[in-house]
Amino acid sequence: MQFYLERHKIRRDMRVLHFAPERGLYQWLKPQIDDYVTADFDLERYTHIPDINFVDLTDPDSYERFGTFDLIMHAHVIEHIPYNYSALLLRLHKMLRPGGIHAFSVPVYGSFYSEHWGPMSDEEATQRFGQFDHIRRFSPIDLERTIGALFRLQDPDLNAEFGAERLDEARFPTDKRVGWNGDSVFWLTPEDCRF
Repeated sequence: MQFYLERHKIRRDMRVLHFAPERGLYQWLKPQIDDYVTADFDLERYTHIPDINFVDLTDPDSYERFGTFDLIMHAHVIEHIPYNYSALLLRLHKMLRPGGIHAFSVPVYGSFYSEHWGPMSDEEATQRFGQFDHIRRFSPIDLERTIGALFRLQDPDLNAEFGAERLDEARFPTDKRVGWNGDSVFWLTPEDCRF
C-alpha cells in the first residue's frame, strides 16, 4: 500500500479514512496528514492510536457519519465482516470526494469465491479461508464476477508500476508481482464504480 501512496503523492490537505490502521502505515501517514481519521471495531488492538474511532462496518450509520474523503483505506478487513461485502464496498466508495481513491486488499487465492457466515470451528475457518476469523475469500479465477462486478479492474503488474529493482529492494515476493493475489491493492477511483 505504501508504494501506491508514495506514487500518488500524499498531501497534507487530504482527508483520509483508514480502517484497521496498521502500526507502520499509521506512523508513516499521521505526520503527513492533518485530517487523518482512524477507525476499527476492536479498539483494544489500537492502544497506540489515541484518537481511533469505534466503527461497526455492518452499521452504515457508524461510518457514514464521517462524511467524504480523498482517500479511504482498509487492508484485509472485508474478509472478517459478516455483512454483504458488495453493499459495504459500494457504501465506502460513495464516501469518496471527486478524484478520491478507495484502496483496499482482500485474500485472493484458490479456484473460486467462497463465503460462509454460519457457525464454524476455528479449524474449519482456517482450512476454508486461511485464518480462524475469516468468513470469505476471493479467487483470481472468478474475481471479475465478484469485486469486478462492482468496479472496473485492471490486472496488476507491479514490475511495470514500480520497477523490479525497487520491489527487489523491498523484498517483495516475485511470485506476487503480477496478477491478483492477497498482496494486491485495489486502487480505485469514483469513475471505476460500475454503478
